[in-house]
Amino acid sequence: MTATLETPEKVMGTVTIVRDISHELEVEQALQDEQQRAESILGVMQDGVLMADTGGVIRYANHAAGRFLGASGEYIGKNVFELVGIDHEDQALTHEWFLDRDDLDSLYVTLRNGSGDVFDVDLSMTPIRQGRQNERLVFVLRDDAERRREEERLSWEATHDSLTQLLNRRAFNASLTKVLSEPSRQEASSVLMLIDLDHFKPVNDEGGHLLGDEMLRRLSDLFKESVRQSDTVARLGGDEFGIILPACGLARARTLAERIRAGVEAIEIVQDGQMFGVTASIGMTELVITDREPKDVVARADDGAYLAKAQGRNRVVVVPVTAL
Repeated sequence: MTATLETPEKVMGTVTIVRDISHELEVEQALQDEQQRAESILGVMQDGVLMADTGGVIRYANHAAGRFLGASGEYIGKNVFELVGIDHEDQALTHEWFLDRDDLDSLYVTLRNGSGDVFDVDLSMTPIRQGRQNERLVFVLRDDAERRREEERLSWEATHDSLTQLLNRRAFNASLTKVLSEPSRQEASSVLMLIDLDHFKPVNDEGGHLLGDEMLRRLSDLFKESVRQSDTVARLGGDEFGIILPACGLARARTLAERIRAGVEAIEIVQDGQMFGVTASIGMTELVITDREPKDVVARADDGAYLAKAQGRNRVVVVPVTAL
């Protein structure tokens, strides 16, 4: 910086001030490099990152955010809340709703954009408050569908038998407990049916476990196709199955049991010229108001299956409550 020293009569000289700005330039270049590095990282992130001002106008958005926004072409300068709708627990989250919040972490929302795309999103939001003119809302959007699918898979595996796709014993007991706890408003009684396969061991021993598995799958399909959607069918373990028939009535349940028994007997699998088949010993009992524990009802139906085997197998035995 140079200044001239002079009077009305003459020039006295000049004053020059020299300041070394190398450090400032280095700092400025470092900041620019850091900004470019940050934008490069944000650009390749799978999570959507966008920054909007207090009016909802998008000031920055990485590439991944465009998939959520559904905006064709340039979306900088557009209003994010005009591009997408955000719902949480059946409540539409507005621009004002976000302005009234501090940090949000892992809010599970449903996001819909103008292209008709719907996303399950894990949303985080951080406000940057540097005066009203510079206030920003920074959103991070993570597609949560895969995590939810994984949770659903684990939940399914915890309640189902992997071989037959039927409910497992744990889910069966939970369903039976639920039926017992509900006050009966139906004229027809609920019924429990236990199915114990006859002669299944030779199928496994002589035909092999793969043949045994195929037999169990076919039987499971038969059981599912024989009942109503409101009924519960479960594999309790090995070659034992349980069916809960809410508000079915004993007479109707017995007819169903006989149809299932005949269906089991009719299933045949031929392997290497040898025919394999099984039959079913079925025990049944009604659920009554005095039943409190699932184990009591199961014990009665199990007694019926035991009696069916003792009487020659391949039959249905009903155990009345008064018989115990």
